[in-house]
Amino acid sequence: MRILLLAPTSNSLYSRATAHLIQREPGLELAGVVIRSIFNWKRLRAELRRDGPRLLQKVRQKFVLGVSAPADDDREGMGAYIEAIGLPRGTLRDDARCWDVPCPVVPDHNHSRVVDLLLRLKPDLVVFTGGGLIRQKVLDLAGGGVLNCHSGILPRYRGMDVVEWPLLEQEIEPEIGLTTHFMDRGVDTGPILLQYRERVRRGDSFESIRRRMEPRMPELMLETLLGLRDGTLTPQPQREAEGQQYFVMHRRLRDVAGGKLRRLAG
Repeated sequence: MRILLLAPTSNSLYSRATAHLIQREPGLELAGVVIRSIFNWKRLRAELRRDGPRLLQKVRQKFVLGVSAPADDDREGMGAYIEAIGLPRGTLRDDARCWDVPCPVVPDHNHSRVVDLLLRLKPDLVVFTGGGLIRQKVLDLAGGGVLNCHSGILPRYRGMDVVEWPLLEQEIEPEIGLTTHFMDRGVDTGPILLQYRERVRRGDSFESIRRRMEPRMPELMLETLLGLRDGTLTPQPQREAEGQQYFVMHRRLRDVAGGKLRRLAG
């Protein structure tokens, strides 16, 4: 199975871990990597309007923590995970050079250079590890489809802040977890493949839940790819009425959800 991987930055540990798992797995071939450029002022303005002050935290996580050494107490997060799988220090561009696979940097994943690369490589599948919406032209050229890991339980929780929203809405065993699915023209509305569910633990915060789920994302991606390779997975279509799209949660609602989480995790 020939795979093209789309990444949001060259420093993304999630993208790098996913690429490494693909590269070392028999029967999977990483045919190329596409990295979205960070220098896109139009996109930065849109993200600033959407995320406000939280954009600074995202930038720090993507561009600073993404290349830092793992913390000593990060036993269940991405830091410990990348050590466990032997991910070397460096960037995704370094990895691509080592593997001798094409690795263009583009303004966005719908750029004409991505279309040209898809036409040239003809991958069996495209793996999306972040970097904005994918337009129909790329979807049409993605072989079997564009695979994504959504940080929420589909079909109910589509969109943003899908750790916080279940905690606000559900009193007992909120639906928190990950879902692999094929992307389509909607937001998290494509056919579902696999899911991983996370339980609230004593002392949890929104951050600790997300940190614990991060290493599960490349693992779930690999499990999904192997199921597709071996023909043991059948995509399950979503019905629009089964869920809804959520947006960035207002800070006051987030405070309420945080209070509920503290009671569950107490």
